[in-house]
Amino acid sequence: MLVHAFLSFREEDIDLVHLFRGQAKNQNSDLEFSDFSVKEPINSERAAYIKSKIKRQIRKSSVVLCLIGSTTHTSPWVEWELETAHDLDKCLIGVRLNSDCQDVVPATLEEADAEIVDWRIGDIMDAIDMC
Repeated sequence: MLVHAFLSFREEDIDLVHLFRGQAKNQNSDLEFSDFSVKEPINSERAAYIKSKIKRQIRKSSVVLCLIGSTTHTSPWVEWELETAHDLDKCLIGVRLNSDCQDVVPATLEEADAEIVDWRIGDIMDAIDMC
């Protein structure tokens, strides 16, 4: 069964995000991804337009995976995406990009009691199956 996952991440982690996508594809997982790589401030003039596009992608997703790096928790866009997904009753899962204590879990994931897993496709698929 194909799982459409929205990826929430901080732009600084884009290289790791590309590796994550590649690994999922190479392991023939049933994951299909969508995301928005947002470089504009959340209070920019285009924020309402960007939010509407992101919300549409989240609404179409089966699950929201937050790729957690050391500064992900400081991103207003990530927090907004996670809050939006939670409001839409989407399953939230955190994935540690570095699998160590440098990866600080965003507050919304903690508040939603989301499962947090290390970067292993099998573990991620198991967490998705539990949603």
